[in-house]
Amino acid sequence: MSALDMNDQPLTPSHGFPVRLLAPGIAGARSVKWLDRITVQLTESPNYYQQLDYKILPPQATSRELAKIYWPLCPAIRGLPVNSVICVPATGETVVLPYEKKNMVEVKGYALPAADEGPVTKVEVSTDDGRTWTLATLDRGEKTGKWAWTLWHAEVTLAPGEAKRIVSRATDRGGNVQPEKAEWNFRGVAYNGWGEARDLKVVVGARK
Repeated sequence: MSALDMNDQPLTPSHGFPVRLLAPGIAGARSVKWLDRITVQLTESPNYYQQLDYKILPPQATSRELAKIYWPLCPAIRGLPVNSVICVPATGETVVLPYEKKNMVEVKGYALPAADEGPVTKVEVSTDDGRTWTLATLDRGEKTGKWAWTLWHAEVTLAPGEAKRIVSRATDRGGNVQPEKAEWNFRGVAYNGWGEARDLKVVVGARK
């Protein structure tokens, strides 16, 4: 489909004005900005970003030179895997807990489903490296579709101290569960290991 507006406002140049192609359920790199023309052809576009970017290269492609071997052998990314990200608190942040709730930390983030297998049905948060999990609340909003991102928040127990770590994992309607770790690739694209906020310093605020 072709888009002229976003969030009930005209497209801005940074988002593809005057016209942007939208391909729901497919990686955003395929939603071409500044659309000029559409052609029908038997082969993929020879465009740089279609052939030499946004591809998941195998682990043995560890350098630019080795990557050259695999670019033509690997398909372009279409759908992305189920994923979640922790936005609050951020890695390296000092978290000040209210004195009245000494061990409770509010965690916020977003999650997205795999390709068209949404929506996200569950996000869990852990403060003990995945031994136990706290179910997050999904903030879906009024418009939720199978491709929609989902905001979420949770309150978890985390004692004061240093080098603390919080992780998250998402599950979607298709039953896809975010893994603890994902396979490394040279470009780092489509990585979906657990969401993480690490190296946190947690302190208790002054009593009011």
